[in-house]
Amino acid sequence: MRALKRYQKFFLLLLAGMLVAGFVLNTTVNPWRVTPTPWSSAKFEPYRPIDNTWNRTAKAGLVRSGTWDAAMFGSSRVDIGLDPQHPAFSGLHCANLGLNAGLLVENHAMFRYYIERENPRLVVLAIDACDLSTPPPKINVTDFALSPLDPEASPLERELRYHTGISTLAASFATLGRTIRGEVSDHTPQGFRRSAPFPQNQRLLISSLYLSTTHRMAQSHIAHGGLSEEKMRLLQEIVTGCREKDARLVIFFTPNHALFQLAFRELGDPDCYFEKDRRALAELAASANAADSSAPPVEVWDFLDGHPLNTPPLPPAGDKSGHLANWIDLFHATPLIGKEMLDRLNGAGTYGDRLTPEGIPARVERVRAQLDDYATRHPDDVAFLRQSLAKFQSRPIEK
Repeated sequence: MRALKRYQKFFLLLLAGMLVAGFVLNTTVNPWRVTPTPWSSAKFEPYRPIDNTWNRTAKAGLVRSGTWDAAMFGSSRVDIGLDPQHPAFSGLHCANLGLNAGLLVENHAMFRYYIERENPRLVVLAIDACDLSTPPPKINVTDFALSPLDPEASPLERELRYHTGISTLAASFATLGRTIRGEVSDHTPQGFRRSAPFPQNQRLLISSLYLSTTHRMAQSHIAHGGLSEEKMRLLQEIVTGCREKDARLVIFFTPNHALFQLAFRELGDPDCYFEKDRRALAELAASANAADSSAPPVEVWDFLDGHPLNTPPLPPAGDKSGHLANWIDLFHATPLIGKEMLDRLNGAGTYGDRLTPEGIPARVERVRAQLDDYATRHPDDVAFLRQSLAKFQSRPIEK
């Protein structure tokens, strides 16, 4: 019996020691930046990960561990394309809080988490085509429920995971390994992805994964037809939050390559130029600005068009190493195009147009003419688009 008690005592002491050691290691390395303590080591900062598995957790960790005068919100288009060290943020400490596959519902949660902790001077919100017309998802397959963003999650369970959990411990060891090898994380300490490589055989990837995704998006856009009231309410809350903090809000209607845009027309979408989305954004900004002209303005910049930056031709058929100029695929522009977007925020450049309610008809007509011009100049690309979409045409429209 005494031996058993000694064993139990030894086991409990060993377990307690392991928990303490895990706590010390996790809070010292702080791999996702969610456990800032006085002893968290700054030397690990370039090596802390923002990977797909813990994307929401790590981006929320940026907010928890830092002080940010400005922040950018959106999907992977923001994560990949918008550099928080652009001159538009000169004098401001800016975080890139773009979430992989993150649409407005999650961006609203990230914004809420951010605005409760910071007093920003500038907020940039990127809205993707189809987001405002798509109902909030019923299932979230990301780490959202495990992150600080989910108000319904158990705070105690979450904090125990961050401080002593096996998943955090694995991230700590991985961070230690990168530190020893001198391999920086794939994201900067400001949350910006350092580089997103062009894929091999880009034409094949576009004709399969990306046009399949585009086809589903178009089906949903056609089926739902209008704007999501819930998402418009969330968007209004973001506007209100910025007004309460006296922060300038700039909304980007994000770009896609022309083939993505033409796909909606090819599939018979009655709103293939996204007039409803553009009008809703323009009217939202106009209403906010009219309500309080002394507050920092709400601006909407529209980059979804047939500008030359959005219309490079496909690489020749059979060229597996070629790629669209400055486009990783039909959805994700490189930081060079992101720079042009941020130049507009900074009052320079010619890429994109600022939306106003009265200017919507002319803007839509201009986009239509630009896409017509691209289709005329690149008939082989249009043929490629039609052949690719034909593979998915037999599928019924999702109601």
